Amino acid sequence: MNRYSKYYVNSIIIFSPYNMKVINLILLCIISFCGNAQINNTQSLISAMHKKYNGNFNANITFIQVNTYFLPDGKTHGTISYEAFHYPGKFRVDHGVKHSQDGFIVRNDTVYNFKSGSITQKAPDVYDLLMLTGDIYFLEPNESIIKIGNMGYDMVKFHEDVWNSKPVYVVGAEKGDLKSPQFWIDKEELYLVRNINFNKEENRLEDQHFKEHAKVMKAWVEERVEVFVDGKLVKREHYAEVKADNNLNMDIFDPYKLGKIHWRK
Repeated sequence: MNRYSKYYVNSIIIFSPYNMKVINLILLCIISFCGNAQINNTQSLISAMHKKYNGNFNANITFIQVNTYFLPDGKTHGTISYEAFHYPGKFRVDHGVKHSQDGFIVRNDTVYNFKSGSITQKAPDVYDLLMLTGDIYFLEPNESIIKIGNMGYDMVKFHEDVWNSKPVYVVGAEKGDLKSPQFWIDKEELYLVRNINFNKEENRLEDQHFKEHAKVMKAWVEERVEVFVDGKLVKREHYAEVKADNNLNMDIFDPYKLGKIHWRK
């Protein structure tokens, strides 16, 4: 017996430096295969997303959003907004450069619209992209499944597909169906890359593409979103000054404190 090999006759296994590398590679492949194989329906996907990022995701995110609208006559129109998220359940948008004038606040499934610095409407509402981009990593999987199902997604329908040359999981539609409400999740990093849903305000079916994901502190954040209607690009969003702010004051999500505090100083 040389110093590089040990022979175990009963088990008929030969351990050597080369063989150990092969065995480790095989085990790694088996583990990887088994890990992927476990995600075969909506429940296992949402559970995997929660497991991957729970306790390791940015609770607060702020950024400036530059919007470009593509008009039917070929012209473009630009706007700016200031946006802040706190997961789970809180989202604020200020339209224009004047803070606390026009926009809305989503707080625990209620939306508060404000105009000229005053609340103009309060109504029950759910913001599915708040759920799909962040809440899903904080809430318990069963709670997320119920909430997303109530948003109109068919949680039974599940399949795998390819998006921008990368494998994805799709919830809400069967393969080839691009009309039903559905969301597409990157298979490797488990973040949202596509969402197809009906925009009630615009009365149209929108196909939203989430692109240019970048690591901000502990989690991935998309920095560009494109919105398509009937295959045509109607809006492009660019995110600037993306920041994971652990010291974000929760009062900014209080609709009755408009004008008193804002995250953008």
